[in-house]
Amino acid sequence: MRLKDKVALISGSGSGIGEATAKRLAAEGAAVVVVDLNEEGATRVAGEIRSAGGTAEALVANVGNPPEVEHMIKFATDKFGQLDILHNNAIRLYTGRVGEMTLEHFRKAVEIGLTAYWYATRCALGVMVPRRKGAIINTGSVSGLAGDYGLGAYNAIKAGVINLTRATAIESARKGLRCHAVCPGIILTPPILKSRRALPEMAQRSEQAVPMGRCGEPIEIANVVLFLASDEASYVTGTCIVADGGLMAHTGMPSITGGGADW
Repeated sequence: MRLKDKVALISGSGSGIGEATAKRLAAEGAAVVVVDLNEEGATRVAGEIRSAGGTAEALVANVGNPPEVEHMIKFATDKFGQLDILHNNAIRLYTGRVGEMTLEHFRKAVEIGLTAYWYATRCALGVMVPRRKGAIINTGSVSGLAGDYGLGAYNAIKAGVINLTRATAIESARKGLRCHAVCPGIILTPPILKSRRALPEMAQRSEQAVPMGRCGEPIEIANVVLFLASDEASYVTGTCIVADGGLMAHTGMPSITGGGADW
């Protein structure tokens, strides 16, 4: 098993990418702390991991509250004696154009999607640095590499996550730690599935914009996280791995030769 004797903590793992990652890491031998604001989701995921023969504990936490972030790190070390992998994944999405969204919503987006990542990283470093080993993986996004209409706050925090990753990586590289970002494209998480049902035409256009012609599955991102968390990525740090079906490889311009993705 690739993560035998490792301990992983994953925020926002009661559904979506976090759930898939928790189950994937557990299947590779990691003891997993499933952290989510939704108690039902966290408990369900931890229970399903245990039913499959893995090791997991559920914890309800609001990562926007610093004492709860401190507690989740302590919870992991108290339960399992160490922390080897931190996956910062929780998010709160607020939509709205830059000139129209409220100050409250922008601040909350930054609080959950960027400040909480930094603070969890800070707390984890306190545990990992003395052992001179550990991997921190942050969920970025293609939206941190380019702009979207109506997602200004999300664009800002994901760009911040990517450079927070780089800064953490270079500062901790000689301390035995690695830090990475994974940048998903359109993934079939609960919010995307809900949007597809409400706006099917927009969902179809979005899929057509992806060179592979489809949305990604949460497990496809979990597999990237697994690689980054494993010793197979021992010489990889400060990197941003894009998993988007080719979306960011395209300029967005139409084909000058008269073909497209199906040409």
